Order: sequence, then C-alpha cells, then structure tokens
Amino acid sequence: MPKEKQTGDAPQTLSSSKYILIILSLAIAVIVYCFWAFPYRALLSYREQFQLFQTTGTYFSDLASRPGGIAIYIGEFLTQFFNNFWIGAAVITGLMLLFLLLCYFLINRFAPTITKITKFTLSLIPFISIWMLYGNPDVTFCFLTALLIAIATAYAYISSNGNNSTSAAERYLKMAVVTALVYWLAGHTTIVFTLLIVGYISKSPNISITNKLFFALLSLVWLAANVAIWSYSLPYPLSYQLIGIGYLMTPDKLYAVVLIVELLTMLVPYAAAFIGQRPLKIVVPTLIALELLAIVILFPKAYDKTTHRLIDYDYMVRANNWNGIIKASDKHIPDLPLTVSATNLALGMTEQLDSRAFDYYQNGVEGLLPPFAKEPLSSWTTGEIFFQLGMINSAQRFYFEGMEAIPNYNKSSRAIKRLAETAMVRGDYPLAEKYLHLLENTLFYKKWAQRNLNLIKTPNGVESHPLYGSLRKRMVDEDYLFSEGELDKTLGQLYLKDFGNNLAKQYLILYPLLQRDLNKFGQYMGVVTESQSQYNPLLAQQAVAFISMKNGQPVPSNIVPPMVEQSLRSFAQAWTSKNPELIAPHRRTLYYYLLSNE
Repeated sequence: MPKEKQTGDAPQTLSSSKYILIILSLAIAVIVYCFWAFPYRALLSYREQFQLFQTTGTYFSDLASRPGGIAIYIGEFLTQFFNNFWIGAAVITGLMLLFLLLCYFLINRFAPTITKITKFTLSLIPFISIWMLYGNPDVTFCFLTALLIAIATAYAYISSNGNNSTSAAERYLKMAVVTALVYWLAGHTTIVFTLLIVGYISKSPNISITNKLFFALLSLVWLAANVAIWSYSLPYPLSYQLIGIGYLMTPDKLYAVVLIVELLTMLVPYAAAFIGQRPLKIVVPTLIALELLAIVILFPKAYDKTTHRLIDYDYMVRANNWNGIIKASDKHIPDLPLTVSATNLALGMTEQLDSRAFDYYQNGVEGLLPPFAKEPLSSWTTGEIFFQLGMINSAQRFYFEGMEAIPNYNKSSRAIKRLAETAMVRGDYPLAEKYLHLLENTLFYKKWAQRNLNLIKTPNGVESHPLYGSLRKRMVDEDYLFSEGELDKTLGQLYLKDFGNNLAKQYLILYPLLQRDLNKFGQYMGVVTESQSQYNPLLAQQAVAFISMKNGQPVPSNIVPPMVEQSLRSFAQAWTSKNPELIAPHRRTLYYYLLSNE
C-alpha cells in the first residue's frame, strides 16, 4: 500500500508544479509586456530610430559577411517593430521569455534531478540580469539575438548526446563545425556556447579527465582560431570582434554588465549541477530573496531616471506630443538643455510660450535655440525646432549631422524621414527621392515613402500639402549658415515673411528677455505690434511693467492689467527684503529671471 500511494502521488505533484510554472511564466509575461508598453515605451522608439533596416538582398549580404552578422540582421529586423510600441512590447517580451525558457532547458540538462521550481528560480537569475542590462540604451537587441543563438545551439548540441553516444573524434569534429557556424551567426557570444559545452562535457562520468581537458583546450583554441581567421578579412580592429560587432551603440566600448550577463548565463547551469549533487531545501527561498533584493537595489540604477527622462522627452518631440511634454514638465522641472528646449518648443506649438515660459526653468537663449552638439538627440531636437519654425535648411543640417554622429555609424529611420521632408519643402526633389527610395525598402515606412514619391510627382502636390506647403511659404530665402549669436535676426525675418508664423513670433519676443536685454525686447515688440496691434501677451505685460518701475515711471494701465502690476509690486517687496523665504514663491517669474544670475 505505501508503494501504491507513492506512485499515485507522483503525477499529482508533477501536475501541480507544472501548473505553478505556467502561472508564473504568464505572470512574468504580463509584467514584462506592461513594463515595455507603458513606462518604458520611449526606450523602444529610441532604439528603433538608430537604425534603418533594409529589406534588400544587398543589406543582408553586407551583414552576413561579418561574424555575428546574422544575429545583427535578426536583431535589427525585430527592432524595426519597436516603431509601434504595442507590437514592440510583444516582440521584446517574446525574446526575453525565450531567453528564460532556454536557460530553464539548459539547467534541466545540467541538473535533471533537481525540482522544477528550483530550475525555474535559477533561470530567473540570468533573466533578471538581461532585463536590467536593457536599461542601458547603448545595448542593442542584436546582443540578445546573438546570445539566444549561442545558448539555443548549446542546448541542441547537448540534447544530441554528443558526449557519450559518439566517439571522441566525432565529438571534436562536431564541436569544430558547430563553433565555426555559431561564430559566423552570433559572433562574440560564441564564448558562451563554447564554455557551456565544455562545462557539460566535464561533468560526464563516461569521459576520462584527460579527454575532458583535451576537449576543453581544443575548443578554446579553435574559437581563438576563428577570431584570428575572420580578422584577416574584416575592416574592423580585433577589439571590435572581442567586444562583439553590433552589440553596442558604441562599438569600441565594452560594458561590464554585458560580461556579467554572459557569465551568469554560463555559471547558473554549473550551479544547478552543483545543487543537484547536494540538494538543499533552503535553495529556492534563498534565491527568491536574493533576486527580489537585486531587483529593489539594482533596477533603479539600471533604469536611471535622468537618462530615461531625456529619452521620454526625445520620444515626445519625435511624436510631436506637445501636450505630453508640458504635462511631463509640470510634473518634473525641466533642468537639462534638451528638456528645456523641448518644453519651450511644446509651449510655442500650443501658443503658451509668450505667457508661461518662466513657469519653467530657463537657461538663456540656449534653452530656446540650442547650439549644435555632436550628439544625435540634442541635434534632432534642435532640428525639430528649426523645422517647425520654417528654417528648413538648418533643420536639414541638424538632422543630417545628428545622424552622422551616431556612434556605430548606422543610418537613422527618424533622420532619413525628416531629411526627405526637408528636401521636399526646399524643392530638391532628386534628393527627396534618394531618401524616399531608402525608406521604400523598409516595412514600416514603405507606404509613407510611396505616398510622398507620388506627391512630388504631382503638379503643385507639395504646395497644396497642409504641412509642407505652409512650411515652404514661411521658409526664408536667406536660410543659410548663420551666426548663432544672431538667431534673433533670423527669427525676425521669419516673422516678417509670414505674420501668421506664431512660433517665430513667440520665439522672437522671448529671445531678448532670455538675454535680459529689455531695449531689444522693446524694439522687437514694436515690430510685432505694428502688424498685430492687439498682441499683448502676459510676458509683454510683465516686461512693460518691469521697465516702467525700473525707470521710475507709472505703469501704463492700458497695457498692464492691475493683477500683473500687483504681482510685480509683491515681487519688489520680497526682493528688497532679501529674505529667501519671501523670494522663493517668485523664483518662477520673469522678474526673478531678469534680476538673478540663475
């Protein structure tokens, strides 16, 4: 009877553990999907914009001619789906769960006797590490695809029972062929494949210690030989191969976290084999506690708030989500150059800049029209400002230079799309066709490119377009390379060319105030009021009141409402008191900006 009871309970225990694992996997899938679809969707867009995946045979053959090129091709193919964050979140969730599943299968091969829940808990260690790794925006998803290729091949090799069902010669030959194949497919992560196989062979009781050592030595030497052989035909330094071509946005920089992920992927199956030999009941609770502790401590560092806030702003600028930018700036003070310039642009596009500019931190005219920086995000944000203003040549320059500043020399889907638009607005149709044909070879931009190819072939098609036509009308003929210290003159030209250019008008009024040049403000305000006599925004009212009080003159009641005059007098009393507590409520005002050095 006891024996029958034991055999009867086994399937029940097996079934219950199976359902627990399914429920846990589904819960993790939901959490990961929501993570990428909501709070970190901008990170998906960020990665998609730094590539231009082409569906041409030439693009494939170019990548396939380098080690790890197939992993890059697959990674970029999947990354293009990040253009739609709902689909992109599903893609990345699928990749991460596949990684979790393969880790579980590998652990099962190394330690088949330990419980399923222990295997699953162990597999969460590399899974959590790679989740944290992708908080670094410089790591591409080509690394994940390369790692998946390496561990999937390792699992297939181990499952074929090559360690005890074949002769030593067959085992060496098979390892040599598969290593060469994996290195071509995945590149640097082949080291993970090699050490997993070496570790699995080393635990086999059917192979002598001498053969194990010889197999390990031969495997590592052959891997090094593959690296050396490829080095002769590649236009890359050897260091690029050792780091991993295409794994990082910065191809000459190696992040320690990448090595940690690879190390954990290799060591966890070894640890499972060790646990299998010495079963301990405290393993699962201890591992869960350590994993939760790692999540609490390391996730905030992996997903740094400052970095990802910049990425959020960049995403909203790209999507022209002006209300979203203002909402974010109301929640968090925009104090970085990109966030300040994006906030000012959003205020201008919603026609609030001439009333609410000093509700937010301002860092001078650089927060209005930032100078060129050899960095994609800031260049593209400035390019977007120029594009919306109607300074099309300048927008083209900043988008192009931003794309050329991409560290791994990729082309950018975002930049190419905007460059096609600037060429269309300028009437340079041959250049526009060049960019549009590139986009025609993509999945997500193909229809857009075809529509615009038809547009430029249609007589007066661009002129009648609601966006491109209006930009062409407001574009000044003198939009050439200019002195960054004289941008206000260009803003004046934009406004005089088109009095309906409200963005240029707001920028023109704010520019001298950010310079603390009240005389110049009076001149520019006079130019505007000549064409729009009823124009009297809040900043103009405050500036006129400040000038009047500064010159000891009465505040003109026909321009300045009593509420504005009262706010100025309240500030004056606080300022003269030199009491920081009284001044603090006025820090976000034009008056404070004009008198302080902040």
